[in-house]
Order: sequence, then structure tokens, then C-alpha cells
Amino acid sequence: MEQMDHLIIQYLTGEISSEERRSLLSWLETSGEHREYFRSLKDAYDLGRLEFDMKDSRMESQWNKFVRMVPEADIAGKWRLLGFSFLRYAAAFILGILSLYMIYHLGGKRPGEMIADTRMETGIGDKSKIMLPDGSVVWVNSCTSVAYGDMKRGGERTVYLQGEAYFEVKTDKRRPFLVRTDALTYRVTGTSFNVYSFEDEENTSVALLEGAVMVEYDNRSYTLSPGERFTYNKVTGDFIVENADVDLLSSWRRGEFVFDGMTFDELVNRLERLYNVKFIFENESIRKESFGGTLRDYDSLETIMKVIKTSIPIKYRIEENRVFIQ
Repeated sequence: MEQMDHLIIQYLTGEISSEERRSLLSWLETSGEHREYFRSLKDAYDLGRLEFDMKDSRMESQWNKFVRMVPEADIAGKWRLLGFSFLRYAAAFILGILSLYMIYHLGGKRPGEMIADTRMETGIGDKSKIMLPDGSVVWVNSCTSVAYGDMKRGGERTVYLQGEAYFEVKTDKRRPFLVRTDALTYRVTGTSFNVYSFEDEENTSVALLEGAVMVEYDNRSYTLSPGERFTYNKVTGDFIVENADVDLLSSWRRGEFVFDGMTFDELVNRLERLYNVKFIFENESIRKESFGGTLRDYDSLETIMKVIKTSIPIKYRIEENRVFIQ
């Protein structure tokens, strides 16, 4: 079990090799108890991120100071005395703290925008949950950047998003909450919604769970109702509004991704971010095939491809970090 603890920690911190990832995923697929154990460690890891404000935290420097004061051998010896059960949670908690992405930057103001002095980024296959200074909560999906300012002073509360995030905005009718992406701005006062907006993809969307969202673009606006998804094409300028199960769309927060009627091309974007691979299409017509299914955090890429193969007629081969589609 110690070996699996090591692999899980390597996975959570993004330091796992391809061979170690295969070993871990194989172990997860053998037992529901294994998957439950994995989730318990991941919860402890996520807790370590949530409990500290990124802007004011000096945890990394404090940890380095601690390491300089206590020899490594002494640390290991004392940890063994704590007992194995506590050790696995303590290790995940501390690694969660150390894995916080703290990047401070100041930029010039653009019209209608504020300076963002706190920035948080997630890596490939990574997720996080943060508390904003105004009390709003943001779940951040993989390969996503979130930047924001003080929010404690008067005026609008503004967040800059690149990627995917789910927002639970604390109600404050006097101070609107704005999410700015490369193409659209979402204006709310207090609500829950999911935003999907990657620079390298043509479509950006927002799906509303409760409350109201005003979508602002090209000097126009559209007010979304609960249970609706607004999808905007950045190339054509067209948009569609459709009914959607927003809870399922944001199921990635719980370690799952449920999709229905999604094209293979759209799914590939997510798989590349989740597994750090590149898809190469030798058969371009497959891109537009659509299907549904469910992905889980612990599913291996091989498992996912087998599921896809049962739905659409494809042949594939995986070579290191490349997936060839025939």
C-alpha cells in the first residue's frame, strides 16, 4: 500500500510518469475500495488548497524555512511515529499546500477593467477550488487560469477566466460580479453557473444552474434563464441558446465528466488536457461523429478509447503521448 500512496501523491502533484500512471489506473480499476481510498487522499489534497488564501499566503517560504531548521532524516523519523493512517492524509495535505500556484502580476488597466493582482493556474489533469475575497467560490478545471483583484473595495467584482470554471457567486446587488473571457463578459449579482472558454477553441459557453446571467458581447446582451446554455462561436459571431442539464455539465467538479451528443472533435480537446496527449487524425471524417458517455478521473486513456470504440467506428493506436485515429 505504501507504493500506491507514493503513486497517488505523484499523480496529485503532477509528477507521475506514464508507466506509473498506468500502474495507478490499473490498480484503481480493480476495486471500488481502491477508488474510494484514492478519493479520500484527493479530498485531503484539495482541502490543503482550499484552506489558504492564495494572495496572502507565504506557505512555501514557511515550508522552506521549516526544512532548513529540521534535518530530513528527523522529519522522516517523526512522521513514522505518527502512524501510517495519519501520515497519508498529512502528506496529501502538505503537498496540497505546496502545490498552490501563486503568481503575482500587475498589468496596465484596459477600458472598463481592473488590475488583477492574484492569479491561479491549474495544470494538465489538475483541478482546484478557491475562495475569492468576496466569499464567492470557484471550482477550477484543468489547464485553466483565473485572475482577480482585491474585491473588498467598492465597485464591480471582476474575474478574468481562461479555461473552464464553475462559479457560486455570493449575492451583492450593489456590486455586480463580472467574469471576463477573451470573447464575452458574464454579469451577475449572485448565482451559480459554469463557464467554458478556451482561447484555442471556436466555441465558448455558459450554462446557468440558478439565478441569472447577462451575457455581454459586441455591444449586445442576452439574459440567460436557469437550465439554459448559451454557446457563442468566436469565428462566425453566431450563438445558440438551448436547454441543458447544468448539474451534469459541471459534473467534472465531482471527478466525472458526463457528455451527451458531443462530437469526437469536441471530446478530443478535453482528453488532450486531461491526459497530456495529442490526437492525430488519419481519418478526418471521424471528427464530426457524435456520441455520449461518462469519463471519470481514474479512467485510463485506454479505457476511454475502448468505450469510444463501442459507440463510433474507429481504429486507434496509442504511442507514448500520441493517439492516432484511423
